[in-house]
Amino acid sequence: MAETPAHQTFQRTLVAVAVATGLSILTVVAAPSAGAAEHEVQPGENLTAIGAIYGVSVAELARLNGLSDPNHLLVGTRLRLPGGGPSSAGAGASTRTASSPPPAVAPETAPTFDISDSERRETSGLLYWAAKEFGVPASLLKALTYTESRWRQDVVSRSGAIGVGQLLPETAQWLAALMGEPDLDPASKADNIRLSARLLQLLLDKAGTPKRALAAYYQGIGSVLRDGVSDGGARYARIITSRQAWFS
Repeated sequence: MAETPAHQTFQRTLVAVAVATGLSILTVVAAPSAGAAEHEVQPGENLTAIGAIYGVSVAELARLNGLSDPNHLLVGTRLRLPGGGPSSAGAGASTRTASSPPPAVAPETAPTFDISDSERRETSGLLYWAAKEFGVPASLLKALTYTESRWRQDVVSRSGAIGVGQLLPETAQWLAALMGEPDLDPASKADNIRLSARLLQLLLDKAGTPKRALAAYYQGIGSVLRDGVSDGGARYARIITSRQAWFS
């Protein structure tokens, strides 16, 4: 997931204040219109890079797809494009007017991966055992990490967040110390998953409910405890909880 400053700040705050005080609006998955090209967001991509490919401005992509926060894209989001595909700068104008309603949300029916079946089975097993170790729902951990990385360990964000759980190195270091295992390495898939499971356990303990815990991952635990779940946090939680059924 292309993380927001709030998402980065939350992880850094864990290290700074040991969770005593504390991932942006989610992008809309746009249904294609007749003849419109699409681009599926890949790990590590942002609107600037996508716009450069197709010769479309960030503002136009945001407007065309109804993005309230263009800095936050979920992997797998299908972005609507003006015209019919890659072109030079100044690609055709959108047919959507300023007064038009935002595009409809395309329903998701199953997870999609760009890793091999053997990698998927291995990662699923590691997530299951990490969830069991830390007493968190396996389906929740799987849905959360799927949303963050599509279970890809090779994803490194622009801010340096690593792997399946998209952990910042300093967050991973703090969690490893908390677990009494300072040598855990977020660059290792198995370690990354165990660290992510421990983080989810911590958030569930602090926030009290899965919805609030997921919102805390999105907006910060301090924000949730102080101000409650934001609209963006609620949407983030809904996306992940709706995906739990895929992994039950």
